[in-house]
Amino acid sequence: MEENKNHSKHNFKPIIIGFVLVVLVTALFFLKSSFDTKRKTNLNTQNSQDEARDLDRYASINSADLLKKLNSDDSFEILDIRDQESFLLGHIVDSRNMLPEDLIKNINIFDKNKQYYVVDDLGFTPSEKEVLNALIEADFQRVAYLEGGMYNWVNDFNPTVEFGNPKSIVDQAKVNYISSDDLKKILDEGGNDFLLVDVRASSDYATGHLKNAINIPLDNLETQRKDIPSYKKIILYDDNGVAAFQGAVRLFDVGVLNAFALSDGFNSWKNKGFEVVK
Repeated sequence: MEENKNHSKHNFKPIIIGFVLVVLVTALFFLKSSFDTKRKTNLNTQNSQDEARDLDRYASINSADLLKKLNSDDSFEILDIRDQESFLLGHIVDSRNMLPEDLIKNINIFDKNKQYYVVDDLGFTPSEKEVLNALIEADFQRVAYLEGGMYNWVNDFNPTVEFGNPKSIVDQAKVNYISSDDLKKILDEGGNDFLLVDVRASSDYATGHLKNAINIPLDNLETQRKDIPSYKKIILYDDNGVAAFQGAVRLFDVGVLNAFALSDGFNSWKNKGFEVVK
């Protein structure tokens, strides 16, 4: 009988040890979970504090106020630090497009007394903060970022300038067309209620162009739009009609609604034997 009791005690020892181990493991698990939760809470608190300090350090402007500035006489410059493809798909009028690394590398070309607004896709991105830091460290006093970036700007239905996609129904709806034959009739009638704009490169313009046409290369149309009289019909042309179409889209986006694109281009004009001057 005594032997059976001792045997039973021996059988219980592993069970007790196993139970104790389970309790210890469970306790350690909950302690670890509690520690991880506390650590995450501390990290989140730290991150929130860092973000609050960042918001205090950097000035910002919302899309409504920036739109008001665009319609005012205030002197400022918008620095769009997105890639060129995103910039061409849609940007704020008169923006200068430079990648962050290029902007920082050439920071000395900027006037420290001027107001600058830095624009990215979403606003307050790491790239944007890098640019802001570089400007601040270089003693630029008047720098700010656009709250919510281009995402908010577009969602607030603010105007953008697009490069002009011939496959886009929206862009096609912005453009009026004129053929070389119809343009020839207008020129023969001697009217002066229109302006011819050659949007090719200056070197191409020098080799031959339409009589009385002025040369504003496509990429300069936006910045030189004030040189284009709003009371005249604007007829844009290039070699094949594509750049003229894109120019008409850009002029439409900046508020010049009376622009026409020469649909068959300058090459067709020359092939028909119409007048070309140098």
